Amino acid sequence: MRNARDGLLLALSEATYIDDGDVAQSARAITAAALEGLGIDRCGVWMRAGDGQSIRCLHLCDLADGGHREGPEIELTATQFPCYFEALGRERAIVADDAPTHPDTAEFAHGYLDVLGIHSMLDCPVRQHGRMVGILCAEHRGAPRAWTDDEVGFLGSLSDLFGRVLTAAERRDYQQRLEALNASLEERVAERTAELRAALDYLEKARSHLVEREKMAALGQLVAGVAHEINTPVGVIVTAVSHCAGLLAQLREAQSSGTLTRSKFEAGLAEIADGLDMAQRNAVRAAGLVESFKRTAADQTHDVRSRFELGKTLSDVLTTLTPMLRRRGVQAHLAGMPAVECDSYAGSLAQVVTNLVVNACLHGYGETPPPDARIDLEAGQDGGMAWLRVIDAGAGMPPDVLQKAFEPFYTTARMRGGTGLGLSIVRTLVERTLGGEIHIETAAGAGCRVDVRFPCQAPA
Repeated sequence: MRNARDGLLLALSEATYIDDGDVAQSARAITAAALEGLGIDRCGVWMRAGDGQSIRCLHLCDLADGGHREGPEIELTATQFPCYFEALGRERAIVADDAPTHPDTAEFAHGYLDVLGIHSMLDCPVRQHGRMVGILCAEHRGAPRAWTDDEVGFLGSLSDLFGRVLTAAERRDYQQRLEALNASLEERVAERTAELRAALDYLEKARSHLVEREKMAALGQLVAGVAHEINTPVGVIVTAVSHCAGLLAQLREAQSSGTLTRSKFEAGLAEIADGLDMAQRNAVRAAGLVESFKRTAADQTHDVRSRFELGKTLSDVLTTLTPMLRRRGVQAHLAGMPAVECDSYAGSLAQVVTNLVVNACLHGYGETPPPDARIDLEAGQDGGMAWLRVIDAGAGMPPDVLQKAFEPFYTTARMRGGTGLGLSIVRTLVERTLGGEIHIETAAGAGCRVDVRFPCQAPA
């Protein structure tokens, strides 16, 4: 008989449903093996509640009552059977040869054992992770039966197999939940990635829009300054041409009346020549101003990669800024004309210089610049890097302001219409477009020096 029991245990241990965690099929197979190995006709699998105060029948096989039943509505509580539950609490096998008189099972004598004709009970604990989670209950009908150690060991082995089933089911459940969680996480990551991509696209569009707005604002300042500056030479030209036209009319009238003398003719010609010379000089001045503005405006409006000479570009930008600086009483000076050839973005560079000079003028020197207010520009080349420096002797920035100087929308001149975008856009253009870096050295009351370095050959 022992060999038969060993064969049953071996067959069960090799069954795939055991390690697959198929609780229902395993319970059916284990109770069937108990019936065959112990020669009984009733066996059940009972699960213990977490508090240990009740047990519920998970599977019952009773050959006298229809065979296997899944999850019959049978539950026992510690209140009903305190002695039995006290015995279960010891978490050891209950070996009741004569169940109606055994102290651990006598509570079942009337209404259960007598009704079903059961005289012997053998309960072995089912353990999972070292903790008792249920019992495998073998019940013998007929005369009292003395359970042998081999039979107790056999049922204990079946209980251990069912514990293995529960662990496999738990592992399978964890795996399924983990897979579901991973799928959910992947879906959430995909959703968040899409949201972040949309947010980044929106921010990039917003950044481009802000850059364009700042460009237009800078161009607006240039246009206002250039328009005002052009009015002076144009006014001189109009006056000179009108004066020359009047002189010419006088000479014609004198000729028609016969009163034109040689001396009057020569004096008139000389005065007309002076007027035309004055008109020509002012026309050249206005044309140069317009040409500088056109180059700067075109660069800033349609920024494309091109070859340009650094000193010439800086000179053009300063020329267009001169009217605005003159109105505020600030002088700008470019030290030398560095012959640095660049293959980069002249428009972005012009925007950087415009913002830095305007920033120094408006924020460095404030509403009432001192008589000697001055902004110096220096530029040069260091290996493959071009550099430029904008220096003012204005108010400077304390450490807390310097720390936030490049933050978008941070400004100390909100009440004066400042947007807080100037230096933020400057850094964006220097780092992203020109591929360079920018650094500020300043202190409160000690002026400000802004250093910009960028490759002469812009990155692709």
